[in-house]
Amino acid sequence: MNYQELSEELVRILHLELPPVGVKFLKKEDVDAFQDYNSDVKYTFCQFLMRAQEGERLLANGDNVACANGASALGFRPVPDKLKTGEFLENMGSFARDAGKKAMEELPRFELNKYAAIAVSRVAYADFEPDVISVQGKPEHLMWLSLGVLHHEGGRLNFSTAISNGSCSDITVVPQLTQKINVTLGCYGCRNATSIPDEHLLAGFPGHQLEAIVSSLRVLGEKSMPRTRAKKAYNRLINPK
Repeated sequence: MNYQELSEELVRILHLELPPVGVKFLKKEDVDAFQDYNSDVKYTFCQFLMRAQEGERLLANGDNVACANGASALGFRPVPDKLKTGEFLENMGSFARDAGKKAMEELPRFELNKYAAIAVSRVAYADFEPDVISVQGKPEHLMWLSLGVLHHEGGRLNFSTAISNGSCSDITVVPQLTQKINVTLGCYGCRNATSIPDEHLLAGFPGHQLEAIVSSLRVLGEKSMPRTRAKKAYNRLINPK
C-alpha cells in the first residue's frame, strides 16, 4: 500500500486543510528503529498530533507526554487518583465530580505499559505502516470520510466520546481497540492546547483501511460528492424555473 499517494488523494478528495497523521504503537523492542524520531520534547498528546501535522516526526512515551490524563489513557502511566475520583475534571470546571469519576471509569484506555512509545508523523512523511490514521477537518469532510467506510460495508456507525480525551482516547485508543473509525467533537484539552479551529472535528481510523476508504471516496467523488457540494436541490428550491 502506498500510504503517501493514498493520503494525498484523501486530502484532495475531501478538501482537507490539514494532512492526515499516522500513528504507530511500539513495543519496547521496536523503539530502536525510530531513533530519528524526536523524543526530546514535552507535549500533550494532542500537541504531538498537531506538531506531526506541521511536519515533525515525533516519538511519544511515558516521560514526554505532558498531560497525565492523556499519558494514562495511552497506558504510559497509572491513572492518577485525582482523575479516578473526578476531582481533576471538577477542578477544571468541565464535569461535576461524580460525573467526572464516571467518565474516567468508562474511558477507553490501553492497559498499563502495553506500548513503550508511539511514533507520529504525517502519513505522507511516515516510514512506517500506521496502526491508526487521524484526520482533522470540517464536519462535511468527516461526513464523507465516514461514508467512505460505509460505502461498501453498509450498516451504521456509532461514535464514542465523553468530550474528554478527544485526541488521546477518542481518535487514538478507540480506533485501535475497536478497529473501527471514531469521530469526536474534541475536548477541553485539545481545544485549549492546540491550534484546532473551532469548526473542526477529529476522526481516527485503522490505518489498514486507508486503501478501501480512498477507493470508496473515488466513487463518491464521481457523482454524489460534487452534486451535494453544488447544492443542486437547494438551488432548485431558491431558483425555481
